[in-house]
Amino acid sequence: MQRFYIKFPPNVTQRNWFHLQMNRRRHAISRNVSIGVVLVILVVAVVAGIALTQKGSTSTTNSTTGSSSTGTGSGQVPSSMTYESAETIQYIDPAISYYSYDYNIMQNVYEPILWYNGANATDVIPWLAQSYTGNAAGTQYQFTLRSGIKFADGEALNASAVWFSINRALINDGSSPVSHGTQSAWLIQQLSNQTLSTFFSGAQTYGNAYVQDWLNMNFIQVTGTLTFNVNVNFPNVAFPYLFANPVVDPVAPGYVEQHDLALWNASSAGYTLPYPTLSGNFTEKAIQYFDDLSATCNSGSTRGGCATTYLDASTGGSMAGTGPYTITSDDTSTNTITLQASPNYWGGPYQYMTPAGNKIAAQIKTVVFKFVPDQTTREIDLQNAAKSGQAMAIDLSSTNLYDLANKSAWLSSNQLTSTMPGVTMYGPYSFLGVTFDPFSTNVTSPLTGSYYSFQPFADQRIRLAFADAVNMTQEWISNGDKVGQVAPNVIPPGLPPAGVYNASLAPKYSYNPDAAAQLLIQAMQHPVTSFTFTNGTAAPPGLFNNTFGCTTLSSSGTCTNPVPQTIQLAYATGDTIDGAIFNDLAGTINNISSTYNMGLTVSVQPIPAGQLLTDALSVPNHLYMYAFGWIDDYPWVLDFTGNMLAYPGTYPAPDGMNYPAMTNLYHESLNASASGNLPALVQYSNQMNALSNQEVMYLWTFDNINWVTMTSNVHGMYWNSNLGSAAADGVGPEYFATLY
Repeated sequence: MQRFYIKFPPNVTQRNWFHLQMNRRRHAISRNVSIGVVLVILVVAVVAGIALTQKGSTSTTNSTTGSSSTGTGSGQVPSSMTYESAETIQYIDPAISYYSYDYNIMQNVYEPILWYNGANATDVIPWLAQSYTGNAAGTQYQFTLRSGIKFADGEALNASAVWFSINRALINDGSSPVSHGTQSAWLIQQLSNQTLSTFFSGAQTYGNAYVQDWLNMNFIQVTGTLTFNVNVNFPNVAFPYLFANPVVDPVAPGYVEQHDLALWNASSAGYTLPYPTLSGNFTEKAIQYFDDLSATCNSGSTRGGCATTYLDASTGGSMAGTGPYTITSDDTSTNTITLQASPNYWGGPYQYMTPAGNKIAAQIKTVVFKFVPDQTTREIDLQNAAKSGQAMAIDLSSTNLYDLANKSAWLSSNQLTSTMPGVTMYGPYSFLGVTFDPFSTNVTSPLTGSYYSFQPFADQRIRLAFADAVNMTQEWISNGDKVGQVAPNVIPPGLPPAGVYNASLAPKYSYNPDAAAQLLIQAMQHPVTSFTFTNGTAAPPGLFNNTFGCTTLSSSGTCTNPVPQTIQLAYATGDTIDGAIFNDLAGTINNISSTYNMGLTVSVQPIPAGQLLTDALSVPNHLYMYAFGWIDDYPWVLDFTGNMLAYPGTYPAPDGMNYPAMTNLYHESLNASASGNLPALVQYSNQMNALSNQEVMYLWTFDNINWVTMTSNVHGMYWNSNLGSAAADGVGPEYFATLY
């Protein structure tokens, strides 16, 4: 089973209008939040949730071991391990990356100030930080860093390095070499001056003034060698989750400045830097570097973005992190990245907790990330590795689950048992994502941009008829191999805060072809005549016409001269499960249409994923109904309800789903999150879910799961659902330092 997900923003090369609109609304609502409201700060549990041995092992909760290992036979720790992936990196600079495969690599090299407690996706603990506290209003957090930590190049981790790294991310403005505002900077920009963010407020004018505007915000305020404050303009009780994000990871300032300047001063880059050589004290050099960074935006070789950074472009790797590994090489010709254990790694936070754990020490000294696009090749390589005692993990696509998993054990008892000797399958593991099939109410032609006259899904009866036309439980069993569960609403299990996932908030629809037939007859005989545009304003009479079939059935119960109409359903090429869902749905509707001679034809077409993305997320949409998914940007309910339910979010805007009551509920949700009123946030989130299901905004498909497949001579793997892959395709271990 292959599913297509997007991660907000939906691609790294194109700025979408609706993102700006969504977050302009967030900005306006945030200004209405009372600063005087008491913020309930999330409790940070400073206890070791995972006991780490000297070998770096962790508990492997919710795992199922397959065949016994043929391994090395001696119990020795493998000296190296290969992870064969179906994906390639996009960007591996923490200030730029916004892609889960990049994160797989980066979390082994760079480290966060706050991070998740082992396998617990909702327990955020101090990592590089020793401690932190926040004021009652949520407008300031005081941090103290752990002492004695160094970057791999020898520079000391201190508050100035944090100041440099986070301001670097803010000033880079979510830019890649080809875009602005598309990367992850918005996650922390939302806490500060949103008018300086392309993501929130549109195009920015880069340069010295822009740099000074960000620095004047004093978002990171150095108060001592190891202490700093975070000054927040827009409080959010989800602050720990926002700060537990790779965009906040500190990087070695001197290393980054030296290597970036060498890259940007090259004649081939085409930049005119205000400071080709940095001079002065630490702060003066940093500001000069920021000015240089800003000067590369929309100039030289990056006319549509900001400069490529050394951490992204270097084939020589990186020593800019504090993590257990360094990047020793990045072969862009073969998409192979090699990590080497750092001999001076400080050992992680568990050693300081109560009760004290041991230091994390990477036992597998070399890790190779290797791009192997062919599934069969990956499986053969895994089999050979198991026979020879090598250590390997591979991406195992769900379409090929039974190449390695015992089918009867999985279907009968949800147990993942490997059928390949020397190979272990871990899981199933949940991750914070949901798949769905949206209905679009304002569809335009991709060729002309003009509205189609026929807008079937503007009629709730037709949406409900289509949703009633497919047996999702049977699809889950027959075509989805019982992977995950049928989704009841937008919220996946485990999403914080507790209570927002409510399985009792079930859809209005259920598999009922007879009900679908009656709904289509009603919609045919009494078509809707009132339409609205995406922004909620009324459409002029005559622009849209939902006539199809006939207004009166003949004595034989059929249409005599039906008005024909066609509805096309689109899914990404290779997305076999949505292809099956849509074909079954189309078969039911076409059978109803044929029975009554309605003239309604439903067709199903696979289209390339990139084209699906462009057509679906244009405003208005170019597709009647399509298949997509959503995974969390950060683990908090607003990331789902805002983007999925409230206009003008990522999907409601292009789909034309604009419900004022939903907007009001989201407004209240934002206020509740800002003030720390978690019971109210749960209440409003549940009401949004109920309204979405009542209006049949989506045909929900599945809450998905994942698994890990690797040779049995590797131990110590754990899974964190917040760090899941962008697709449920069996990725390898996320964190290598605990493997042995």
